[in-house]
Parts: sequence; structure tokens; C-alpha cells
Amino acid sequence: MKAPLYSQDGKQTGEVELPAHLFASKVNASLVHSALVRQCANARQSSAHTLRRGEVERSTAKIMRQKGSGRARKGDRGSPILRGGGVAWGPRNTKNYAKAMPKKQRRLALASMLTAKAKDSKILALESFTLENPKTKEFEKLRSSLPKGKSLLVVHNRNEVLVKSSRNLKFVKPLLVNLLNPHDLTKFDQILFEKAAIEEAGKIFKIEQKVKKTEKVEKEKPAKTPLKKESAGVV
Repeated sequence: MKAPLYSQDGKQTGEVELPAHLFASKVNASLVHSALVRQCANARQSSAHTLRRGEVERSTAKIMRQKGSGRARKGDRGSPILRGGGVAWGPRNTKNYAKAMPKKQRRLALASMLTAKAKDSKILALESFTLENPKTKEFEKLRSSLPKGKSLLVVHNRNEVLVKSSRNLKFVKPLLVNLLNPHDLTKFDQILFEKAAIEEAGKIFKIEQKVKKTEKVEKEKPAKTPLKKESAGVV
């Protein structure tokens, strides 16, 4: 799988080879869904919080006597059935929404999304972006010369000039290569990689292949020789 390579002026200068394990793998939709659910769940904060009957600042004295009134038995004013009392089974801010997912499955999900982008010709490569001072206009010129897309995710390899030149533009997000994630790949239409960032991504998100176990060959045991019976002698 190859991606078009562009210069800083926006002219296509050639093509760059993409790592096969990231950009030419099998697309697994179920793994992608699981990875997106996990990422959204891990970013979720449990802000809703209710007070139990023991945490409400109400009098703990019994409202009425237990017997003789003809009405239902009632305890203190912090009871959940009374107005101003505690909440039974309400949400608490101690709830943890985090989900776990094996590292290999996360990387396979990321590879599936990058492969789908590569098949749709949404992966672009940039030779380099060097300026004396960061300028948004220079990056906007580069963006206007690229194939048109709704949004652009810039994956860089610690290039501060590229970051500062692109972060003020609408629908453009600079991102470090080691922070590449499925959620951003769904939000942005095109992915612009620095040439060095493509090589770095292949090293960071390396997918280990299964090693086939060789069957153990049992050694043939030597046949047991029958013991010779001693002839009974005459005494």
C-alpha cells in the first residue's frame, strides 16, 4: 500500500510505502466498535451524585409514634419516601465506567481504521514542514493544495513549527504519532502524516504475529527384551 507524498509547497513529489501491518491489514468492524466504546467509556466522568438518607442534613428523630396513630410507620425525615430526604439507589460519583481491552486487539482496531482510510485514498504524506517562525498562512496554502476533505488530522513527530502553524485552523487537529487513536480517525476525513511519523507509527504500533507451536514428536521407546527364565536345577 502506498500514499502520495507532498512537498511543503503542496506539490506531489512521489509516493511513500506504508507499513503493511497498519495500512494493509484485515478490516475488523467488531474490533473497531469495541475500541470506540472503550475509548468513550474511559473518557466518561461520573459527575452525577445523590445523597443517601444517612448523608442528608435532616433530623434523626422519629416523626411520630410507632403505634396508635392509624397511619403508616415513619422513621426520621431523611427517609427516601419523604420530601427532602435521601435518594434510594441514586447515581454516585464513585462509579467507574472504564473498560479493558487487550493491547493486541486495540492495535488491530487501529490498523483496521487506517486500512479503511488507505483504501479510500485518505492517507497523505508530507516530506517536511520547516519555517523560521510558525505561520498559519503557510500551512493554509499547503492545505488548499491538498485533495479537498472536510477535515484534516495532522500526525507529526514532535514538529513544533507544524503544530503551531496548524492548530488555529478550523477542522484541523495536530496530533503526536504515539497518541493516534480510533476516535480521532472517525472525526477527521483525511490523515496527513509526516514521512518520519509513518515510520515511527510502524514501530510503535507493531503487531506481534502468532507463533505456531510445533507438535512434539514422541521418541520411540526401545522394546523390552523378555527375561530368560532360569531352568530349575536338580538338587
